[in-house]
Amino acid sequence: MIPTQRSEIVYDVVVVGAGAAGVGVGVALRHAGIENFVICDRHTVGASFASWPAETRFITPSFPTNSIGMLDLNSIAIKTSPGFSLEVERP
Repeated sequence: MIPTQRSEIVYDVVVVGAGAAGVGVGVALRHAGIENFVICDRHTVGASFASWPAETRFITPSFPTNSIGMLDLNSIAIKTSPGFSLEVERP
């Protein structure tokens, strides 16, 4: 048996799942000043959304900003917008 070198990476936080909630937790961790964390995904970030039926898509349009500086109702964190990130009005 050939000995293998094993390196261990230690994180303060491990977030399981990279859907909307997992990414939102990652953003919240950054806002809280926690930098040493990892978000584990199964396939790609937000992959579970692709399996949702078309009827479950957002009804309201998604805009990165508005005239009065309100949060995008479809966002998961402050200063984010799924419409801007995905380059579509109704993600």
